[in-house]
Amino acid sequence: MKFKPLMIAAAFLCTSAYAEVSITTGAGYMPMSKELAKAYQQATGQKAVENYGGNIGQMLAQVAAGNGVNIVISDLGTLKRIKSPVQFSKLQKLGNTPLVFIWKKGSAITGPQDLTTDKVKTFTYPDPKAAIYGRAAKEYLDGLNVPSLKDKTMQIASVPQVMAYVSKGEVDAGFLNRTAARQGKDKIGGSVEITQGYAPIEMVAAVVKGQENDKDV
Repeated sequence: MKFKPLMIAAAFLCTSAYAEVSITTGAGYMPMSKELAKAYQQATGQKAVENYGGNIGQMLAQVAAGNGVNIVISDLGTLKRIKSPVQFSKLQKLGNTPLVFIWKKGSAITGPQDLTTDKVKTFTYPDPKAAIYGRAAKEYLDGLNVPSLKDKTMQIASVPQVMAYVSKGEVDAGFLNRTAARQGKDKIGGSVEITQGYAPIEMVAAVVKGQENDKDV
């Protein structure tokens, strides 16, 4: 996702026990979060402290333990699903992000319409219980209502693993997010963004409760 500096300045709107803006996100959204932090610095002249290192559940546990983070970047569905003592006072919308279908190099695949053909013998998507893109993929596939696709499907744990399996040619295709598809574009044969057939995935900057009046946040 691309963001304009003015949008970033508006997004990071939130008094504070903290002396600076400190952000976190899960591993899958790190590239996007870094881009946000860079745009924030360009817009304000101030540098945000970035805290990464695990999935969003692990990062929220660190926030709850008092690591000083005052903004969490993630998709709204995941923040609502995860059980965490961390509370948010403001949700700034950043836009929607699509489910992306990718395929391996050397394949004749051109899009998800090829799932039902011999071009795709196996494909994968992240565990729906762990990743919102897995849930979106399952919802999309359920909507296609093609029972035979179950025999071609392989679920794996995470978005990065989908990219790894497809880029190594261990499966023909897979579903993941835009960030991963862009980051690994040189390792795959191609990609197509899917914008319908599942509940929209809305990205937000979630302000930790108690930090909503801090001018820097």
